Amino acid sequence: MKYRFLFSLVIVFLLGACNKYSEGPAFSLLTRKARISNDWTLQSYTKDGTELFDVNAEEQNLSIEKDGTYSGTTITNVLGQLQSTSTNGTWTFENSQSDVNFLTSGSLLGVTYEIILLKNKTMKIRQTDFNNAVYDWTYIAD
Repeated sequence: MKYRFLFSLVIVFLLGACNKYSEGPAFSLLTRKARISNDWTLQSYTKDGTELFDVNAEEQNLSIEKDGTYSGTTITNVLGQLQSTSTNGTWTFENSQSDVNFLTSGSLLGVTYEIILLKNKTMKIRQTDFNNAVYDWTYIAD
């Protein structure tokens, strides 16, 4: 009985230590690459906790592929007219897979985001600028 308790305690400790991202999950059967590879829709965009994204005026989609490529589309409503912009490039994990870097095609320098949450259907990434402003993007899978 004593050994079962000790074994259970060790398992709980090890599973708790597996949490690479500050908002979880603590354990997943899917690899990080499998979880990040999805068709994402922006749900929320904040700066220092203040919401900046109007879901009624703008739509942002991000498609991340397992082969290391990505594409993104932004659709905005400007004076009743829909305008669309697209981007594509490559992505890589960095910093022991706690960050993701997006390198837009034709660019020499990518943009790195800290991964805060990475689940099968939810992803939250963060960027802190040189003025220490914190930007958070929360995506949901289609």
